[in-house]
Amino acid sequence: MFDVRRLVVLREVVRCGSLSAAAAALNYTTSAVSQQISALERDLGVTLLVRGPTGVRPTAAGSKLLEHAEVILDAIAAAERDLARLTSVRPGVLRVASFASAAATILPRAIAGFRARCPGIDVELVSADPDEGVALLAAGGVDAAVITEVPGEGPQFRGIHTVAVYDDEFFVVLPTAHRLAAAVEVPFAALSGEQWIVSTETGDCPDVRVFQQACRAAGFEPSVTFRAEDYSTVQGLVAANLGVSLVPSLAAAGARADVAIRRVAGTRPVRRISIATGEPPATGTPLATFVSLVRAAGTRLRPDPVYSVRERPFSVA
Repeated sequence: MFDVRRLVVLREVVRCGSLSAAAAALNYTTSAVSQQISALERDLGVTLLVRGPTGVRPTAAGSKLLEHAEVILDAIAAAERDLARLTSVRPGVLRVASFASAAATILPRAIAGFRARCPGIDVELVSADPDEGVALLAAGGVDAAVITEVPGEGPQFRGIHTVAVYDDEFFVVLPTAHRLAAAVEVPFAALSGEQWIVSTETGDCPDVRVFQQACRAAGFEPSVTFRAEDYSTVQGLVAANLGVSLVPSLAAAGARADVAIRRVAGTRPVRRISIATGEPPATGTPLATFVSLVRAAGTRLRPDPVYSVRERPFSVA
C-alpha cells in the first residue's frame, strides 16, 4: 500500500513539467517534492519519472498510475466533501498535524491543558510528517502543524507563521560493543571513519541537514551505508552493528536496551521543533491558547545546561 497523498505531488510534477515548478505550486521545497516522488517510486518498485536537463516526463508506469490517480483523488475529494458536510455541525474542533515523536512527547501535556481551558472544543490529531503537515495547513485540512527546522537557516516553508517550541538535541547512537560506548560524551570527529545510518532517503529534511552540518564542522564527509524512514529502524540497524547514527532526543524516548546513546562533546547539534499556523492566531482565540500551551510544553522539556541524565526525556545508560 502506498501513500495516496503522494499522487497529488506526482500529478503536479507532470502537469508543471519540473520539480521546481511543482514545488512552487504546492508550497513545498523542491527537495521535498523530490523526496515524495522517490518515496512513491520506492513503495511501488517502479520508476515513475524520467528526469532530464529540460524537465521531467512520466514513464509508461507513471502515465498508467496517473490514469488511476485521477479516479482515486476524485473519490477522496468527494469523500472529504461528504464528511465535511457531516462534521460541519459539530461543536468546535481544533485539528493539529504532527509527526509521531512530537505527538508522543510534546502534545499530550498541551492537549490536556487545552481541554481544561477550552472544554467545548475537541482536539483532533492528524499523523503527518512536516511536509505533509504544511500541505494540510495550506489546504485548510488542519489548523496547526508541528514541524522541524534547522536553527540558523532561513524558513523551511514559505507562507506560514511559526513559533519555536523546543530545540531538540541530537545524540550519538552506537552499538553497545563500540569502542566509544563507555564514553560519557563522544567527540564527533572521532566518528569520522564510521559507517553511518541516516533517517531519510534524501539529505533534504532538517534532521539530515543537521547531521551534515555536524559532519562538516568536525571536518569529515560521512560514509552513509543505510537509510531508513524512521528512527526505530535506525536503532535496529545500529544494534546489529551495521553502523552508527545521530538521533534527536524526542525520537530516542524509546531507546533500545541494545544501543548506547551518548551526548556529543562540544557544540551539540540540534533541530528546532516549531508549531506552524497559516497566520499569527488572534489573541484570546482557541488556536492562540493551544499554540501557547504547546510552547509551554516544549519549555518543560528543555534541559537545564547542567543536568543529570535522569532529567532527559529518555534514559541514557
